[in-house]
Amino acid sequence: MRVIIHLGEPFWRAAGRRQVELALAEGATVADALAALAHTTPALAADLAYSEAQPLVFVNDEAATSETALPPDARLHLVWPVSGG
Repeated sequence: MRVIIHLGEPFWRAAGRRQVELALAEGATVADALAALAHTTPALAADLAYSEAQPLVFVNDEAATSETALPPDARLHLVWPVSGG
């Protein structure tokens, strides 16, 4: 199935583009999409690996977790969490 990942700041700068289209197996999850993204776009691998802050992921404008199943033609939005101080 096809999914499109829209990259927010700073991801799009590292990737050199604002979106990435991936072909994933039926039943894929957000975790599968992020693993495929890290594989196809190595510049993002470090940011997508587990660290203190994890990127926020939205699937079709709904907040998602790594276990969220992706519907066909899903649109993911990957953004960096922001905090104030």
